[in-house]
Amino acid sequence: MKLKFIFKYAETGGPMQYRTKQRDEILRFFMDHADRCFSVKEVRGQVDAGEATVFRAITALTEAGMLRKFTVGSGRGESAFYQYADCGDRPEHIHLKCEQCGELFHMDCAFMETILSHFRDEHGFEVDCGRTVIYGICGTCRASGKNGNAAGEVKETEK
Repeated sequence: MKLKFIFKYAETGGPMQYRTKQRDEILRFFMDHADRCFSVKEVRGQVDAGEATVFRAITALTEAGMLRKFTVGSGRGESAFYQYADCGDRPEHIHLKCEQCGELFHMDCAFMETILSHFRDEHGFEVDCGRTVIYGICGTCRASGKNGNAAGEVKETEK
């Protein structure tokens, strides 16, 4: 997908009033890694821009609907992660977070759709997948018995 087309909406005076080289680079980074979620700090380590610039660009891209934001934790311990919003055939999905190593997993298997449908149909409750994180211990940590590095990497989990 061409960045020129993606940024066309800016001409209408939407959330992003102008394009910059850094914004283009950040959007391209997310597009190239559409199956993963990243914190501002993680993106900062991958692009040639300062932390404030990365934060402002991610905020503008999120407001423009190009990135999805979801949070992990609550209160002062809350962390934000961002993902390219056009994930192809990937529907909204829940995330799993390992409490030992900090890794974040996409959970977009058919069983999760069944659970979400049950909540909606039987209980009239619509789950906000962008804010839904289930905490536990991943298989790798359970098998190794060691505390991971809390790096917050995102892994794909499909069944």
